[in-house]
Amino acid sequence: MACDVVRGRWIWLAAASVILMAGASAAGIFLPFVYAKETPSWAAQGMGQDVVNLLVVVPAMAVCIYRAARGSLRSVLILFGLLLYAIYSYVLYAFFVHFNALFPIYVAVLGLSFYALVGMLMEMDSIAVRSLFAAKRGRAASAYLMASGVAFAVLWLASIASAIATGSTPPDVIEAGLPVNPVHVLDLAFVLPGTIVTAVLLWRRRPLGFLLAVPLTTFTSAMSLAIVGMMLFMRTRGLPAPAALIAGLVVASGLAVALAIDLLRPSVGGAGNPAPALDSAAIPR
Repeated sequence: MACDVVRGRWIWLAAASVILMAGASAAGIFLPFVYAKETPSWAAQGMGQDVVNLLVVVPAMAVCIYRAARGSLRSVLILFGLLLYAIYSYVLYAFFVHFNALFPIYVAVLGLSFYALVGMLMEMDSIAVRSLFAAKRGRAASAYLMASGVAFAVLWLASIASAIATGSTPPDVIEAGLPVNPVHVLDLAFVLPGTIVTAVLLWRRRPLGFLLAVPLTTFTSAMSLAIVGMMLFMRTRGLPAPAALIAGLVVASGLAVALAIDLLRPSVGGAGNPAPALDSAAIPR
């Protein structure tokens, strides 16, 4: 589906973000000073994510930016998810990596990604979104998002509750050398509640649920791959990173991609039972 879905200024912000992300990721991989002050675990995780950013996320964003500039609504929705990933990741880089020469770039990527995402969302055409997903049910994606949101919420809350009950600090916090686990903060405050709410909206076939489903499955896929990269680098440094968990994250990432593709695939009319009409609730502008 091609249409004028976003203005050029937001595309330029996204393009600037991806260029700076590429530079920061390459520096994190090849310049020793970037993670020189971090603990072995945190440094390995940073380098692992930099590799995934440079080899997977940056090229994917570049393709989506190019296609979005040519009017592809599908590419805009995928780009939303990749911008969300960039915002999440660069909150971590900007706040939880010791100050170094890349700090201004971390802040720039965070700001550019945020304003590109907000600007595109403000201009999103609700009629175009409703038309794109009119024949979709979205039940599989809804179940995946709900399972993912609940599973990680239970996992993080169990770790936190155990530490509070024993009066100790969670092992992952100690390994990273941080006062708290920033992933717990971002996930429990923002990502997981948003994922669960989106799953409910999608199950009810609300337009807002469809608008958010592709970005969140894209975000989940990218983040799962980033964690795989982190864990692989941890293993090269003799740090614990279970192979079964790595395999599970690869499967989760692939499943998220498959669900996003299924949501975005053009519907073939005439066969089977048609999906009921989308709920009349409009997408907020």
